[in-house]
Amino acid sequence: MTIENLINIIGGELVNEPKIKRVESATIYPSKVDSGDLFFATDKESADKAIENGAFAIVYEDELEITDSEIAYIKVESIKEATLKFLRYVVLQKESKIYLFEDIDISFLKQIVSRRSSIYTIISSDWKKSFEAVLNSDYEVYITNSKELAESLSPNYKTQKELAYGYIISDSLLKTTFKIDKYIYQNAQMSPLFIDNIKKVVKFCQDWDIEYDINRLKYTKEFRPFYVEDDLTPSNIGTTEKVLIFVNDLKIVDRAIQYLRHDGKWIKSIVLTPPKSKLETVDRPNWYQNEQEAKEILKNNFFHYAFCYNLKPEDILNRDEDNNSLF
Repeated sequence: MTIENLINIIGGELVNEPKIKRVESATIYPSKVDSGDLFFATDKESADKAIENGAFAIVYEDELEITDSEIAYIKVESIKEATLKFLRYVVLQKESKIYLFEDIDISFLKQIVSRRSSIYTIISSDWKKSFEAVLNSDYEVYITNSKELAESLSPNYKTQKELAYGYIISDSLLKTTFKIDKYIYQNAQMSPLFIDNIKKVVKFCQDWDIEYDINRLKYTKEFRPFYVEDDLTPSNIGTTEKVLIFVNDLKIVDRAIQYLRHDGKWIKSIVLTPPKSKLETVDRPNWYQNEQEAKEILKNNFFHYAFCYNLKPEDILNRDEDNNSLF
């Protein structure tokens, strides 16, 4: 890529008159710089290191002393924005597709895909990591859970709107028997709250001819239930009625409470959140300041289901090891 084209792509200003007219590749990590590369500098130290390693062009945001007049120094208002503009150009040239998925979609996708696919990859919401991942690969599809990143990489980013054909046959909050296409999956470790999510992921796999196996489905980090005794010791199904459900999204809690009000009116549920957390379905959740206070709330309240938001099982359960769930 020529320096002139680079400047047009990222909206930068060439502040010197270098002999260098083009660059070969790009990176934001000085340790990865090879001779002829473009380097996006986040500070002076990284810029100096990149020059030592043979960078032909330096893109920078803050003031930077020109130490080698032969290479190109390009000033931008925002190094992050410049990097994303460059990455958008790369995506366009590769004719790759950008998909925006929810966290739960990505968790299901990771579970059911039978073998590593050469079609897609999941990129981090961290712009630095996503830059390297996209720049140094040739996937047809890049998936992110960051709307900001999706919009930055492609004005025409996609969401998986179509769902695979399927429906719930029977369910409780913690298990679901459902049919997708011609097959029935009995007592799957999945809450019925997420049936549309799994249908979305299955349709994505079908559309892109990706091998998948729904029998691999298990609880995810977004919704992890554990049967427990009164002292919060994990127990087996049938020996206790108490279940702790660890969630990382208050919207999931709202959906679960709405489900219980409709299909489980006899069930007593409580919700634990950090102070000032707000839910649509619960006026006053049980606020906790720390893990110990959360444990005391759980020990001193009657419940069938306790939704534990922003808490980790290993910090609450009275056991040495943490499995994915007890089901």
